Amino acid sequence: MPNRLTRSSSVRLAALQTLLFVLVFVVAGAGALVMVRRAEYRAAHAELDEVEDDITDLLRRQGLPALLAKTSRRHDPGRDYRLEDAQGRLVAGALPAPPRPPAGSPPKFWSTYSVPPADGHVGGAVLAFTRPEPGDLRLTVGEYLAVKAAQDDSLLFGIVGLAALVAALGLTGGVLVGQRVQRRVDQIAATVEAYANGDRGARIPVREGALSEHDQLARAINNMMERQNRLIEGLRQVTSAVAHDLRRPLAHHNQDIARALAGPRSLPAYRGALIAASERVEDVLRTFQALLHIAELEAGAPGLLLDPVDVAAVAVRVVEAYTPAAEAGGRTLRLTASGPGLMVKAEPRVLGQAVANLVENALTHTPRGTTVTVAVDGARRRLTVEDDGPGVPEAARGRIFDRFFRQDASRTTPGSGLGLALVAAAVQAFGGTLVAESADPGLRLVAEFPGPDPAAAG
Repeated sequence: MPNRLTRSSSVRLAALQTLLFVLVFVVAGAGALVMVRRAEYRAAHAELDEVEDDITDLLRRQGLPALLAKTSRRHDPGRDYRLEDAQGRLVAGALPAPPRPPAGSPPKFWSTYSVPPADGHVGGAVLAFTRPEPGDLRLTVGEYLAVKAAQDDSLLFGIVGLAALVAALGLTGGVLVGQRVQRRVDQIAATVEAYANGDRGARIPVREGALSEHDQLARAINNMMERQNRLIEGLRQVTSAVAHDLRRPLAHHNQDIARALAGPRSLPAYRGALIAASERVEDVLRTFQALLHIAELEAGAPGLLLDPVDVAAVAVRVVEAYTPAAEAGGRTLRLTASGPGLMVKAEPRVLGQAVANLVENALTHTPRGTTVTVAVDGARRRLTVEDDGPGVPEAARGRIFDRFFRQDASRTTPGSGLGLALVAAAVQAFGGTLVAESADPGLRLVAEFPGPDPAAAG
């Protein structure tokens, strides 16, 4: 587990962020320390100037005895002074003597020198300011920098300690987050592996309303599994339906060939057998072509050029084309349109075929005297094909869009049971939905296309 955590991207990201934060913190702390030291030196200069002015003022107004009396009562281990005569002998104060200034130095000068520790002072580096005083005296006021250095060390230790604390908290948080992420990843991986090993019901648990990237990934994988299950189930149904529905025409095809071979060897007999065989082969090829078309549409209509299409115009052409057949079969086919124009982004040929399949389905599976109505409702963005025939039982209504599904009463009518499946795939490819409803009496098939008008949007 520790090795997996170290390889975890979340832990590595947390470690990298922590390292960058610590580096920035250390750089900022070092910069702050430099600025503090500069400020301390500036403050030390100002303080030494002020102390020296106070000593000079006291010395001039009240004399040396008053200075000695005052300094005997006041002791500052971080700061001291030295008053010496022209020969360099100590007159007052306890500050060690600074080095003699080089020749040509100004009377007033700053110097930094080092002194050993001794009673009364801490020793180390001394920042001193020297200037002459009346009576051939020379006054030096100095500050022991070791005191400020100790303060700076405390600040540095605080910066380092705080950086270490931040690093520890960052790495601890990274490990905790990494463990949680690792558990989630393991859960996703285990579910995917179970699904790959045949458990089609395996799903990744997703918390209600969760918006994390892992939950979004889990939802996407679950949706993919659901779609995969539907495709597998569809493939199983197609395989079973193909084996069932194509076996009969192929068996008849083989029987016709056998009868032709067993019958009299005449050109008309062979010609009739070949024509019948060709028609059955054409039926089988049309069935497979419809299956391929449905598969293409369900895959997202690859290769189709989608353009804004006027559904009402398509419906007019379809109704005009099927009206003679409807009248010949004793049925009435009519068209109604309401609301604004219904524009759908679709492939005109495929949309026309879908509308034709809906109309043909209604005309094929209804008795004489039935009225079939094609309605285009632009306000509700829907196309409806409705009949007042016997309708479809509620139990079978949800299956009429399945491939090869045919009611028992429809087994004797021509067709392969793929027409409505193709319509459903086409409508879905164009972003719509297709549902079957009871028209009481009859069947109502509703294709609804949500969304704005593609022509206006373009």
